Parts: sequence; structure tokens; C-alpha cells
Amino acid sequence: MNTVLLLVDIDGTLLRVDRKVTRQVWSNAWEEVVGGSVPWERLDTAAGKTDFQILSQLLGSSKVAWEIRQQFFDALAKHGEYLIEPSAITLYTEALEFLRFARDYGMHLAVLSGNERRCGWHKLRAVELEGYFTTGFFGCDAVERLLIPARALQWAQQYLGRSRDHITAVVVGDTPNDVIAARVHGLRSIAVATGPYSYEKLLEFRPTECVRHLGEGAVSLRRIVTTSVMERRLIIAIDGPAGSGKTTTARLLAERLGYTYIDTGAMYRALTLAALEQQIPLTNDALAALAERVRIELRNEGGSQRTYLDGRDVTERIRQPDVTALVSQVSSYPSVRDAMVRIQQQLGQHGGIVMDGRDIGTAVFPDADVKVFMTADLDVRAQRRLAELHQSNPTLTFEQVKQQLQQRDMLDSTRQYNPLRKAEDALVVDTTALTIDEQVESILRFIRHRLMMSNSPTLSDARHN
Repeated sequence: MNTVLLLVDIDGTLLRVDRKVTRQVWSNAWEEVVGGSVPWERLDTAAGKTDFQILSQLLGSSKVAWEIRQQFFDALAKHGEYLIEPSAITLYTEALEFLRFARDYGMHLAVLSGNERRCGWHKLRAVELEGYFTTGFFGCDAVERLLIPARALQWAQQYLGRSRDHITAVVVGDTPNDVIAARVHGLRSIAVATGPYSYEKLLEFRPTECVRHLGEGAVSLRRIVTTSVMERRLIIAIDGPAGSGKTTTARLLAERLGYTYIDTGAMYRALTLAALEQQIPLTNDALAALAERVRIELRNEGGSQRTYLDGRDVTERIRQPDVTALVSQVSSYPSVRDAMVRIQQQLGQHGGIVMDGRDIGTAVFPDADVKVFMTADLDVRAQRRLAELHQSNPTLTFEQVKQQLQQRDMLDSTRQYNPLRKAEDALVVDTTALTIDEQVESILRFIRHRLMMSNSPTLSDARHN
């Protein structure tokens, strides 16, 4: 029997706050922390966004928003507590009926909202809905709404004591972003046409169920629970040359989405190390035989990926210069790539992965839902790699690292079998002047945009229809 977790939005789904009051709350907080008037003309829409997203757009910088977020949200909560009175809130008539049905049916109710946490709970308390919810997940520090369900699923596994396979999670919201957030995590969704989007518009995004109001939602809930099947989550492929930032970005993106990160480069490095240690000739046949003998494992330990070669942790060892100097040659052989690609495809076949390498979007998963190609200026890449290697090899110079990268770029891009190249439908991210957070944020925006434009359960479905 599956545990049912209902993740319910607040504004536009359960209730509506007078727009003038909401703007006054933001204006007061803005004047107190930033100074002056809120530049509302910078905001295209607040629907479906997190409060952190809104703050970032108004400021024109997510970096600045992150720096002042605590101070600003303290002010927002203070003014919200004072100004958002019950008289400023319209509770949708069918909302109470829907929540009672879900509770009586034995479902676990949690808030999934873009609101600042204290503001969200205050609105629910004001209309006496707080008691229906066990916990809540909010958008105070989420650059994208699609990040929030990962926290809810992690909580459910920890505190409800159920594995993901035994949790039926349903996102209930009034915007396309709610549907997209559910889809990214393989969850079911109920789109409710009580917010700014019409029933017909929401239907275009193919939620599991689409209703005109929450009174119809109870019937949809029963239908979803009795026929629930976990949808496949996305396959995200990130390619690029050495030092472009793809590994760090892919790891952080996976962490925020609650996906599994797979560093394919580590697999080739482990095989290269095995060849060095066993003095295996670097030929196609010899390496193919070695790939069949050794056991290469990628394990998630303490939130990070560790690489094991025949049961031995070689995570740090495979980053040493002797391995780096030969890994492009080893990975250029067709038999080696064939063996590794088979393993990589098995690891990612069920989705919910972020995989980085040099041919993920072109050879391993040519039908990946999201493809990204990362690049950066050679000097910047060399400086990053030098900083990475300097602790273990303090005598290494910038020019040596730069020369190694140039040689590796040439080998990777000119090899005959599955060379490094950008997939036609990949997002290009030049990381030369971007921070890691900005890199992740740009990919998250791309994911949301692609899913919104596809109007399809997965992007690969859209391509094949």
C-alpha cells in the first residue's frame, strides 16, 4: 500500500490575497531593506514563481537577492503578519471540502508554495487551514519552483519511513510551473483553474488531472490514487571540455533536484588507472579485455560520488596527472567506449539522473530530455584545473596545465569514435564569467522553459510525436 503525499500550493489554489495588500507588504519590506519604490515594471508575472525568484527579478540579480534574502524576508514576514488580515483573504469555497476529503482518506498533507515560509503559514492560519498540514516546503531560497519537490520527497522518505517507490506524491497547484515541478520529479499533478490560468490553458501542459475548482479535485484525487504509476523522471545530459565546470555544476544540479549524479569521466579514469597499474598496453583489444575484467563502481556516499576500482576507493587517485595525461587516449578506443556506454545507459534508463561527460547528449543519451554543452575560455579552464590539482601537485605550473588541456581538447574533438561535440538541441553555457550558482540557475531556467514549450509529459515524447 502506497503512502499518499499531497503537496498543495497556497495562493491561487486554496485562497487569494487582495493584490493591493500583497503589493503593500512587498513595498514596505522593499523600502525598509532596499530603499525607494519597488520597480514592479521589471516583474513580468508573480504567478508560479518563488518569492526568491520574484526578489531576484526585481533586483535584477540573483546574487544580490541571495545576499539580502534573510534581511528582506524578515521584513516581508513582519509586514505580512501586520497587513494580511483575514478580511484581505478570500478562501475558495471548495478548498475546505478538498482538504477534509484528503485528510479523511488518510493522505499526508504538506504545503508546497513559492511563499516565504512565515508568510505562507500566516495566510493559512488566518483562514484556519494550518491544522490540515503536517509540514511545508517553501520558496524562500529556491531559485526555481521545480527545486522544491525534492525537499518534500526527502522529508517523506525520512519521516514517513517509506521508500520513494512506496510514496504516491501529488502536486496540486494553479500554474504551469506547478505541473512542470511535478513532471521533473516524476510526480502526479492536479492543475486547478482558480488562479490566473484558464482551464483550457492549463490543459495544454498535460497535468495528470485538470479541474475547474477543488470541488472536482476530490474525484481526481481518488482516480489518481487508485491508478497511480510513477512517471519517468528526466535524463539530463551535460557535455563539455575539461575545466568548463560541468562536473561541479552537474553535481550541484543533481543535488538540488534530488537526482542521481553520474560522473562518466570517472569511469574512463578508473580504467586508465587500472591500465597503468597493471601495465596494460594502450591498444583497443588490450583495453577491451581489461574493461571486461575490472569492476568499476560509482557509489553515492555522504552526498557525493565516490569511484571504486575492484573494491578500492580511487576517487582522488584518478585525478592525478599521470591518469589525466592518458585518459583521452584510453577513452578514444571504440571497444572501450562501447563497454562504458552500455553501463551508462543502464545506470540512466529510468531517468532521474544528471550525467556529465563528452558524448552524453550525442552518443550515450541522444534522446536525453535536456542537453547542455558547457564551455569556457582556455585560460579560465586552465586556472580552474590548476587550482584543483595544486594541492596534490604543488610544482605544477599554469602553462603545463594549459598545454595538457589543449592536447586533451584536440584528442577529444578529433577522435573518430564519438568525438566531443555539441548536440544540435543543447543549451550552450559559457561559464567563463559565471559562478557555479549562476550556471545551475541558467540550466534550471532552460529545463523549465523546454518543458513549458514542449507541452508534453517528457521532452523525448515531444520529439517522437
